Amino acid sequence: MKKIILTVLLAVSCAFSSLTALSWSGVIDNTSKLSLDDSFKPTVFNQTNGIYLSLSSKLNEEGTLRFVTEGLFKVNPIMDLNNNKTTLKFIADVDLLKLSGDWAVGSGNLSLSAGRFQFSDFSGVVFSQVSDGLYLNYKTAKIRTSFYAGYTGLLNALNVSMVDNQLDADDNFYALCPKYVPVLADFSYKGLFGSNTIGLQAACFIPVSDENTMKAYGTFILNGNFGNVGSYDARFTLGTIKFEDFMLNAKLDANFFVSSTAMLTAGVEYASGNQGNIKAFETITSRTFGSGLYSPKGNGVIIPKLGVMYSNGKVYASLTERGIIAMSEDETKFDGLDTSATITYKLFSDVLLGCDIGAYNCFNPKENTQYYATIKASLAF
Repeated sequence: MKKIILTVLLAVSCAFSSLTALSWSGVIDNTSKLSLDDSFKPTVFNQTNGIYLSLSSKLNEEGTLRFVTEGLFKVNPIMDLNNNKTTLKFIADVDLLKLSGDWAVGSGNLSLSAGRFQFSDFSGVVFSQVSDGLYLNYKTAKIRTSFYAGYTGLLNALNVSMVDNQLDADDNFYALCPKYVPVLADFSYKGLFGSNTIGLQAACFIPVSDENTMKAYGTFILNGNFGNVGSYDARFTLGTIKFEDFMLNAKLDANFFVSSTAMLTAGVEYASGNQGNIKAFETITSRTFGSGLYSPKGNGVIIPKLGVMYSNGKVYASLTERGIIAMSEDETKFDGLDTSATITYKLFSDVLLGCDIGAYNCFNPKENTQYYATIKASLAF
């Protein structure tokens, strides 16, 4: 599979290099993560080293047609310190292979993207990942409408996290993702009560094999500004599985500008659980809550949060505190507090350093308390 990927990249670069100037770039990165239990005893050490190479080109003199591709190779050793066991994974992928174009049409702009690229639905949690497909978007000063259709069955499950992924312990380099045909259409209007945006999106994920189940979602969004003070973003998603079981997800976030370099955030998210006729909210793309140390495991959850972000020149930092209110069919309880902090420093123009630390303080049982610390470094060339 690695030879196939390198061959594709070489063939593509040869095909387009004769048309116009071809530019390339790359990144080498290292991520080291240490996980600890409630007594601060190290449990898992996860190391990832990767190299990313990208090629891009304008396909015409006007620049309305463009091509970009990115290939990667990662080595990922995971050490289980409790059982003195190490698992080594090798991952090779083409996670970007996109042809894009922009054209003036009427009073707006029509854009097209085709190939493999990152895509996210209105909810930001149901389907937010790399996908193979076609995306059409038409935008005017106040109106935007778009359509997306694709296929997930050729993606690399070692590099794209989907809920229905089924990996074998000896899978390396490339393993295929579950086979869905995602179809999404949306419409939004920017001009409600001034500059507020209101929008609707319908999404359907059609399984190609009997191993997966059809899921459909409808998302309503409303966002805008509080004058010069801040902004808000509200999203409500109703989902269904085979139009038999229904599920809900709702998010509300508010940002307040403290200064030109700092911002306060507050918000709350609700994800339904198995309660009566409402089922646990299921997504297509795998997701975690908060720092990722907490998983509802089929139960619903309410997550209020408070945070602060700071950005000034070469430094970016954030601190976020989330409360985890877990819901089951017969009980709702305050499960714990999720704390995460991030700092990123641009040492040089091509060297980036970062550190993430976090903790999930579980109230009951205390043994579920977890901690982590991550160090990141990347070099661009």
